[in-house]
Amino acid sequence: MRDTAFFGTQQCEFKSTVHSAFCTIQGTPEKLGVNLTCTAKSEEHVTALMQYVNDTLLPQMEQALGIQFEVRNLQFAVAGRENLLPQLERLQDSGNADGWLDDPFATPALTATEGLRPKGGGRHTDLSMA
Repeated sequence: MRDTAFFGTQQCEFKSTVHSAFCTIQGTPEKLGVNLTCTAKSEEHVTALMQYVNDTLLPQMEQALGIQFEVRNLQFAVAGRENLLPQLERLQDSGNADGWLDDPFATPALTATEGLRPKGGGRHTDLSMA
């Protein structure tokens, strides 16, 4: 079963439209289940990927095992397009990144810019709820 699950993972990952995949098979021959998670590189590839898994890959895996799957837990997703590096660089440039691991929930010290300085001798109004 482990080899067949590995085969399922590989067959998905070999597709150029797939970002990542993971397959496991569990249960008994009377109630065999497959868990397949497949993440496409973009949304337009998900439908074709679902069709490939249902019409081609799972029948191949069932044939290799000699048993049909009683339970098919299939999950399809789309990979995110975030690039975290620019955000990290901005955080480091802001000067607020120092010591954040020591106290991650601390409020960063903010400095006022020239246009936002309080008027009237620097007095501040307490807006906190007492």
